[in-house]
Amino acid sequence: MRRGRFKACMVVLAASMTIGICSPALSAEVAYEEDPAQKTGGVKSLEKRIEQLENAVSRPIEGQKWYDRIEIGGLIEAEAHYQQIDYQDAAVADTDESDVDLATVELAVDARIVGHVDGHVLFKYEDDDVFVDEGFIALSGTESFPAYLIAGRQYVPFGNFTSYFVTDPTTLILGETNGGAVVAGYRFGDERVDFSAGLFNGKIDQAGDDDTIDSFVLSVTAKPLDVLTAGVSYTSNLASADAFFEDAIDGVGVTELQDLVGGWSAFVNVDVLDRFMIIGEYMGALDDFQAGELYDTTDTTQRKPTAWNIELGAGITEDLEVAVRYGGSDDGADVLPETQYGVVLNWGFFEKTNLALEYLHAKFEDTSLAVDQEADTYTAQLAVEF
Repeated sequence: MRRGRFKACMVVLAASMTIGICSPALSAEVAYEEDPAQKTGGVKSLEKRIEQLENAVSRPIEGQKWYDRIEIGGLIEAEAHYQQIDYQDAAVADTDESDVDLATVELAVDARIVGHVDGHVLFKYEDDDVFVDEGFIALSGTESFPAYLIAGRQYVPFGNFTSYFVTDPTTLILGETNGGAVVAGYRFGDERVDFSAGLFNGKIDQAGDDDTIDSFVLSVTAKPLDVLTAGVSYTSNLASADAFFEDAIDGVGVTELQDLVGGWSAFVNVDVLDRFMIIGEYMGALDDFQAGELYDTTDTTQRKPTAWNIELGAGITEDLEVAVRYGGSDDGADVLPETQYGVVLNWGFFEKTNLALEYLHAKFEDTSLAVDQEADTYTAQLAVEF
């Protein structure tokens, strides 16, 4: 479940990432597990999406009937949360809120067409809406030519977003981009290095341009050691990220920019002693957005947003893990917290069933109320995969 967009008086529950043939496990890797992909709990990373895509494309066809080629999976998340917001002004009353609800339902359908060809559709229920979150065709190469191509609606390869937490890291809120795209990639160096490039029609266009394919992404991920994974990525159109487009369709953001602004991201995940995991990611714009182009059309300040996230996770037992987070942003207005820290406990008490207990403290500045705000949020999430 993605959460973290802060609007004036409250946190708005935003869309979660997806599962399916290109989706990750729900938690960061813990090396001592026999199959980390079976772990439930946490935010899904782009790295794990690619791994599961490979697994789906390489699976054998069980028979010649159409139903032998179909694989169905899904995710259900139920959440309860309590939040207290403290306004740093005596003239504004503090607020609190709580709720319990069905947060997310996902249903993924994967069709193994022939060898090296897969079709994938992901249906999602969220915020009382049902929609197609992903739908694409995936082509894979051979062992001697480890290339791949993904065409259709997908999450483009910008950022990594590995996390143990229920709440999305600030980097995901800044950079996650979903839409129609064509992405091609190639692996080399005994498949320890993955290079991908993609084209897409950005949701936010440059003023005066036609509605054409005008945006691209580049990504390189390397695993030089079994305990170390790192990567960098670039997008030519950071404003096409989902958070900014949601502002545009809500009427508080813009649909055109004076100039497109690119963004970059770098991440590193380190496994320590087969029990601890260090996660670090940084993301930022490469130039300034003009006043009023991001967050709110009434904003009078040029913005060059950046975001970062650092987590340390520890496997206590095979089924129990704890993690701490420190993250934040610059030029995030009331969308990204200036600072964020907290702790989460993930307990996989049955197979593919996880209970997460999370506490996060966030501080926001430069809000639409011109009042600094601090929020303490307590979340309990029960999630099952099938």
